[in-house]
Amino acid sequence: MNAFFDGFINSSTSLQQFVVQYDNALRQKAEKEFEADFASVNTTIPCGSQSLIERQFQLHYTHAKFGEIQNEFRAKMNCFVMNVVKDGSIWNYNVKENFLWNGKRANKFHDVLFDSITTTTKCSCLLFEFRGILCRHCFLVLGQEDIDCVPEHYVLRRWSKNVRRRYTLMKAAYNQSSDDPQMQRFQSLRKRFNDIGEVACETESAAQSVFDQFNTIATTLGLPNEPNPFRCGDDHPSACHEDHSLPDHVMSSAHHSNIVRSPIHVKRKGRPRTNRLKSTVEKITKRKKTAAARNKASRNLMVCILQYCVFLY
Repeated sequence: MNAFFDGFINSSTSLQQFVVQYDNALRQKAEKEFEADFASVNTTIPCGSQSLIERQFQLHYTHAKFGEIQNEFRAKMNCFVMNVVKDGSIWNYNVKENFLWNGKRANKFHDVLFDSITTTTKCSCLLFEFRGILCRHCFLVLGQEDIDCVPEHYVLRRWSKNVRRRYTLMKAAYNQSSDDPQMQRFQSLRKRFNDIGEVACETESAAQSVFDQFNTIATTLGLPNEPNPFRCGDDHPSACHEDHSLPDHVMSSAHHSNIVRSPIHVKRKGRPRTNRLKSTVEKITKRKKTAAARNKASRNLMVCILQYCVFLY
C-alpha cells in the first residue's frame, strides 16, 4: 500500500484530497502499463545466448518477464550436472549450483525430474510453481537433452505481450478516454449480452441453446470453443440430472457427503480458563484501591452537598 501511494498522499492528506490522488495513482499505473505494452509489442530485447528456448520466450513474453527469464539463463552457467539416474522415461538429474555466501563459495543441490517422452521437467526448487517461470536448473537439463522448444504449458498466457486486458475497456474515473470507439462498442455489447443472459438463465434449454450460439460466434471470430456446461455428456457429468436408478442408501450417502458441518469441538490444551488464585499482595493492593475509590467518592459527594448549600444560602 505504501509503495502504491508513494508520492501521492501523506499523513496530512485530507479525505477529499485522497479521493483525487487515488484516481491520479490509478491513472499513472495504467499509463505505465500502456507504455510497457507498447514497448513489448514494438521493440525487441536481444537474446543473450543461441538457445532456441530463449527465443521462444522472447517471442511471447513481455519485456519485464523476459528479463527474468534471461536472468535464469545467465545463472545457468553456475549449475553443473553431478549425477543422472534413469528410471524408464523419467530421468532424475542431480544439479549442483554454486553461489557466494558471505564472500565464500557455497553449493546447493537440486533434483530435476525430466520426462523424455513429454519433455516436461520438475525441479525441487519449485520456482515455476511459485513465480511462473522455469528455473536455471530446468534450463540446464533441457539444454543437456538438446530440447529446442518447451511444452506450451510452460509459456503462461498471463505473461504474454498479446494478452487482452479486459479492464481497459471498462469505464473508470481515472480513464478520460470515454469517447474511445472500442470502449463504446464494448459497453453496448456487454449490455446486450447481459440482457440475453438474464432471459436465457430462466430455463436450461434456453441457456444451452444460447451457449451453443455463443460458441458458433466465437468460432467465426477465431476464438476456441468452450464446452457447454448445460449439456449432459461425458465431459460434464456434473451437469446431468441425478441418476435416480441408484439404490436409496447410495443416494442418501451422496447427499450427506455434500453437507458441510461445523467442526467437532476439541478441548483446548492446558489448564481450563478459570479465575486464577491471587497472591496476598494483589489482594491488599486491590482493597487499598477500593477503599481509596470509596473515600474519593465520599469526598466528591460532600463537596457537592456543600456547594449546593452555599448556593441556597
